[in-house]
Amino acid sequence: MKKILGVGTALVDVICQVEDNTISALNLTKGSMTLIEESQIQEIRSNFDSPLITSGGSVCNTIHELNYTSHEAAFYGKVNEDEYGQAFIQDLENAKIAYKGVIKQNDLPTGCCNILVSPDGERTMATHIGIGSQLHPDELSEDSLQGIDHIYMESYLWDHDLTKQTLKKVGKIAKANNIETSLSLSDPFCVDRHRDELKKFIEEYVDLVFCNFDEGKMFAQSETMADVSAFFQSFGKKIAMTASAEGAYYFHGETVAHQPAQKIEQVIDTTGAGDNFAAGFLDQYLSDKTIDEALAQGNARAGEVIQQLGPRIKRH
Repeated sequence: MKKILGVGTALVDVICQVEDNTISALNLTKGSMTLIEESQIQEIRSNFDSPLITSGGSVCNTIHELNYTSHEAAFYGKVNEDEYGQAFIQDLENAKIAYKGVIKQNDLPTGCCNILVSPDGERTMATHIGIGSQLHPDELSEDSLQGIDHIYMESYLWDHDLTKQTLKKVGKIAKANNIETSLSLSDPFCVDRHRDELKKFIEEYVDLVFCNFDEGKMFAQSETMADVSAFFQSFGKKIAMTASAEGAYYFHGETVAHQPAQKIEQVIDTTGAGDNFAAGFLDQYLSDKTIDEALAQGNARAGEVIQQLGPRIKRH
């Protein structure tokens, strides 16, 4: 059993199925994540009918699924002492996941992610980070990482200066203590905004990178699978990349592995596909299984979650 710490933005997910013209009317980019102000939340929610509300955030979704494996998962983030913050922590406690993060009274609310699901299952996210943008490096101590075997992080944290500094501090502490790390590239626009800095951070502090093909193309500055593959093979880091219906790939030096995707009859909602893929992959990877087994388990978890509404695999 390995102890895994997820470091990410604590968000409450508000999920609803909408038509594509609603996304256009709200000036959101279909299939991507847009950062919004608190004042925009009400306009978006006015288009929601009976939404699903759950604790979320990319890393938290992965950690939640990892909790159903033989490993022990914990989460580090920041919430307010408001209703959403209390609900977020209560949800983790119900799942027996340790919250190692920060709870503070603040003018900024606990973050929320409004997820608009199109008829084709594609998800579009409008995120208000709230107090999550104030995850301060001074609040992180080495004790928070004591006894941890693996740290999983998200590139979304690069969008705010304090959270970026916190991620760098996590990387430095992990490197000094020989703790293995992984990082999700999170979103192609996020990669586009911060590619050079993210590349440097990965080169210095990250052992394993998770991405989808769009994020991989943006990171590699390439358009074809052949060119992306060549870039990642020469990059020197372990890369686990999903490619929708084409399945998932793994690159590390001369090693290239591929596992085909499962055939899914009806895609309901792609929210959490990458998060659950990472959980499935890490479960097998940290259990010293083969890369093929890790890719297959990642595909299985992703395939299961996209057949339902919401980012968590329902087990009851």
